[in-house]
Amino acid sequence: MPQVPNPAPATTPRAHALPALATFVTQLRGQRGRARRLSQAASLAAVLLILGGCASYAPHPLADRPDSLQQLRSLRVDTASIALPRLAAQHVDLDQPLPMGAVAALAVLDNPQLRIARDRLGVARAQAFAAGLLPDPQFSTSRDYPRHGSGATSTAYSYGLAFDLGALLTRPAAQAAARQHLRSVNLDLLWQEWQTASQAQLLYVRLSALQARRGLLQGELALVGQALRRTRAAVARGELPRADSDAQLLRLQSLRQRLAADEHARVGLQAGLHSLLGLAPGVPLRLAGLPEVTPESAAQARAALAHVADIRPDLLALRAGYASQEQTLREAVLQQFPSISVGLTRARDTSDVNTVGFGVSFSLPLFNGSRGRIAVARATRRELRDAYQLRLDQTQAEVEQALANLRLLRRQQAALQADLPPLQAAAAAARQALADGSYTLQQAQFQQLALLDQRLALLTVEQQQAEQAVSLDLLTGAGLYRVAGVSAPPGTANSDHPSSAS
Repeated sequence: MPQVPNPAPATTPRAHALPALATFVTQLRGQRGRARRLSQAASLAAVLLILGGCASYAPHPLADRPDSLQQLRSLRVDTASIALPRLAAQHVDLDQPLPMGAVAALAVLDNPQLRIARDRLGVARAQAFAAGLLPDPQFSTSRDYPRHGSGATSTAYSYGLAFDLGALLTRPAAQAAARQHLRSVNLDLLWQEWQTASQAQLLYVRLSALQARRGLLQGELALVGQALRRTRAAVARGELPRADSDAQLLRLQSLRQRLAADEHARVGLQAGLHSLLGLAPGVPLRLAGLPEVTPESAAQARAALAHVADIRPDLLALRAGYASQEQTLREAVLQQFPSISVGLTRARDTSDVNTVGFGVSFSLPLFNGSRGRIAVARATRRELRDAYQLRLDQTQAEVEQALANLRLLRRQQAALQADLPPLQAAAAAARQALADGSYTLQQAQFQQLALLDQRLALLTVEQQQAEQAVSLDLLTGAGLYRVAGVSAPPGTANSDHPSSAS
């Protein structure tokens, strides 16, 4: 009987399943490895991108000792960097007695308080830079690892990238508000420089007046001292009574008391001027003397008053602040619209289904809607408008008062100058009569005292005139700032009124 060949052994299901399972596991591990490497590469790229744009930190310790200037030569004298044209054209020679304009220019260049104001300008510049930056996009990622899932075949992940479109809507208004704020801070700095120059001029006038007054009193003191010595010699010879020498002594003591009071005032004013210039106490500072006040000062101030709103930095700063608030209100109005964010997503679930999509989200302005911010912005705008109008009205009143005071002082000066020659002649005649013996000492002293008082009164009026001229410079900018050059477009910043270089 023929033999039947043995059939080939049947392949069992388990034998077929083992290679298929191994292949699947290998592919799954490969996918997981690629996903892990992709995630690591994306994370590393994000970290490098973030760190590449980061600023570095370096400590800046505080000083442990004062840094006041110990020598006059340490003062900066480069007046070309000053924004006030008259002071920018001022020549400064530290080897000669300083005129009033040179002292004002040095105060603007070297005043320590202005350094802080210029630092604030740097802060405003940084704020304007920050207002122009776009918001950063938002990146998100997540991974899900399957656990005991019958249908789970892979690790799930998702990546998302979103961007807020609402910032693009409000960005122009925010940038305009920041530019106007920067312009306002710049003009505030210019106003501080303006006030510093005026304060230096005022201290200069008062110190110069004390210097002139000291010369008059010391001249009189020398005459009285000489007369006292002669009188005492005459009393010792029995030619004059002792009452004459006592009267001379009282007169000498009165002059010394006046000089001591003036010296006390001079020390205080000198300390104020040194502090204004950043000089250490005791640094010698020579002044040229009282400036001459011309009749044209009042006419210039009157002419400048007509367009003072385009001259005074504080008024221009208030206008820039008002313009900034206008943009802030506009930004608040724009923020009442829904803020929209869009994003892209890339994801895979645990069943190895890959998806690509996008998302949109926005806020519903039902309860807030920026209404509170709009109300605050409108109230602030109203306050700034009233503050500007008040400053403008006050300037008008102060200028009119200063002009009236200047007219009164000129009439007083004319009257004092008219009476000065007769008093000089009377004092000279009294001295001659005293030498001839036809005048008593008290009569001669009375004439001399009247002449001294007249000269001191004339000096006081000249000082007050100079102070009023300084006040008019501060109020109207007559001589401090040119009218031409302030008519720049209101949207420009740091161009029409540049601050002095720091």
